[in-house]
Amino acid sequence: MILNNILCCGITGKFGFFHVKISIIYGTLINCGMNYYKSGGLIFNLPIFSSSFKSIKCCKSKLSLIFIPNLFCRKIIMENIFSGIKMIICITENISNFDMIKIKFYCNLYNILFIGPNTPGIIIPHFKIRIGIFPLKIIKKGTLGIISRSGTLTYEAIRESNKKKIGQSFCIGIGGDMVIGIDYKKILLYFFNNKFTKQILLISEIGGNFEKKIINIKQIKKIFFYIAGIFAPLKKKMGHAGAINNKNNDIIKTLKKLKKKFFILNSLKDLN
Repeated sequence: MILNNILCCGITGKFGFFHVKISIIYGTLINCGMNYYKSGGLIFNLPIFSSSFKSIKCCKSKLSLIFIPNLFCRKIIMENIFSGIKMIICITENISNFDMIKIKFYCNLYNILFIGPNTPGIIIPHFKIRIGIFPLKIIKKGTLGIISRSGTLTYEAIRESNKKKIGQSFCIGIGGDMVIGIDYKKILLYFFNNKFTKQILLISEIGGNFEKKIINIKQIKKIFFYIAGIFAPLKKKMGHAGAINNKNNDIIKTLKKLKKKFFILNSLKDLN
């Protein structure tokens, strides 16, 4: 996973400026920003370019962090893809599903890792890497890796792991919108290769099929599951994740399969 030479799209905006400042103070290596209309200046001594191609040419950027409003995201992300960016983390939420389908197609075509949209980003406390909007006051070094679709449930899991004195090794939000760029199965490989991660917590929501995708995965480390919710009404859109369940609307059958191999949490307080 590429976590250096970071280009921030939207660093000149209020939201991007605020969070990039926190990340730089924390120790994250952000090396440039991008804005079509404000190029040529400096923010935090970082150059601002008018295109992602120029940032790659001048600063060798490999990762793009997106703080752009959703109406303009597709254009920026497509430019990132065709410029040669290898990884994109999109904090923006409510990107059009049609735009995301197109983005996802080209990311798969060019083997680009796309995390988001509607994600809190990534944080790795052992290496002082914060790419996104994670609140630093609740982060402590530890051994728990967290993969989640929900930002607020991620923060709750972090607090509970701190109470248990477990701490965190690697936290990632894969996105809460209906169409996202990556799934649990692909991102799990990075957690298996992280030497600081001893336990992995997966936070899901009913209505999706992420749990079923990893039932047959080879378990290398201790994996916990927390699924928010019990029952989804047929053909009913549930919550911000946009979960729609047409056939298996009851989570009980999935839980029975998962219990044979993984640890199922009734509450985040059951972490150990």
